Amino acid sequence: MPYRTMINTFLQRLRISEALCMNMELRSAQMLVQNQINVFTNTMWNDKNKIVWTNMVMPTELFYAAGLTPINTELVAGWTATLNLSSKYISIAESKGYNINLCSYHKSVIGAMEFGHIPPPELAILSSHICDGGNGMVKYFSKRFNVKTMLINIPYHNTRVNINYVKEQLVKAKDMIEEHTGRSISLNAVKQAIILSNQARTYMEKANNLRKKDTLFYGNLAIRNLYGATFLFGSELGKEVTKSYYEQLNRIKGTNGNEYIISKNPHRILWIHFAPLYAGDIMNFFENSLNCLIAFDITGYIYWDELSEDNPIESIAQKVMSHFYLGNASNRMNLYKKIISEYEIDGIVMFMHQGCRAIPGSSWEIQQISKELKLPFLELPGDCIDPSGSSSEQMKLRMEAFSESLESKKLEGVKYVFRA
Repeated sequence: MPYRTMINTFLQRLRISEALCMNMELRSAQMLVQNQINVFTNTMWNDKNKIVWTNMVMPTELFYAAGLTPINTELVAGWTATLNLSSKYISIAESKGYNINLCSYHKSVIGAMEFGHIPPPELAILSSHICDGGNGMVKYFSKRFNVKTMLINIPYHNTRVNINYVKEQLVKAKDMIEEHTGRSISLNAVKQAIILSNQARTYMEKANNLRKKDTLFYGNLAIRNLYGATFLFGSELGKEVTKSYYEQLNRIKGTNGNEYIISKNPHRILWIHFAPLYAGDIMNFFENSLNCLIAFDITGYIYWDELSEDNPIESIAQKVMSHFYLGNASNRMNLYKKIISEYEIDGIVMFMHQGCRAIPGSSWEIQQISKELKLPFLELPGDCIDPSGSSSEQMKLRMEAFSESLESKKLEGVKYVFRA
């Protein structure tokens, strides 16, 4: 398949973004963006044998132990939206016969590949976590480009039998990677990836803890960029990015937040799901104009325990099965309540990304919690990737109404305290 590398709008706009990213408020976000741009403009084209295509929530430690660079499907789609190319790619995918109801994340990536703006991988290992798209992308890669693929099938309940089942699949994935690279993955390499992953996890948790009482920066910055830090867990860069994040927040906290000019009395928001990645103006309106600052977003929650150096594959399997969107709804609801209490949350927003089935389908849990705790709750319909999927003006109207309910609620002056 020919690739239009000489006249490629995706690459051109990425390179422009590299200069713009130097103005980003968070140094950790700068580091992430610079790395992503290098991978997408260089490694993905010139060292395809070093690339493994994957998806969100799939653990990356095994990939880094093998010397591979993981490329995350959702991250690529996010970039297509940020660069105002997603509409074009989605139209291309639909013109090729891909269903209009397919999630825009996956349609945008497919369209970019079909147009030659992104090359297909030589190896793809994805999981079935949360999203049905993992299975679909594996089939697409395999049938369309004859890519070596594997789907890690994730059971719903965290039991010993299911952990062993995932562990067996990870061992097969290890064998597949070794066959692809022609090199064995040493135990020492896996241990080193585990050590680096644990260090990154510690820094991220410490940064999250700093956000519990104080609004140190505009939370949309974390939704847009810092979820990408988890795709680096197991690498040296992952440790450095999370360390930078923690250290900068610690400095801001030391200046009483004066490093950033942020309202001293904002409405503190818990944000569920991702946000519209093409619409920075909407999120700026929410946080700056309406004083609704995202104190925490659920994508930043560290849900797994430290990984074991002595039993790394089983430990990674346990990480896989620890995700809060698996298992009993009551456990997830208790987690939300805990976060609401610890982060002194005033209101909850759930972004109802129209291409997603699983996460918006759990909105009843948030509705129930908001009624129980008497917290304002906004179901915000839209699309993370496709700008044609929603109206920015309607979003702003809903946000304004939500902020008014927050103002009324704040007059009551009652905070929820979680008791386990």
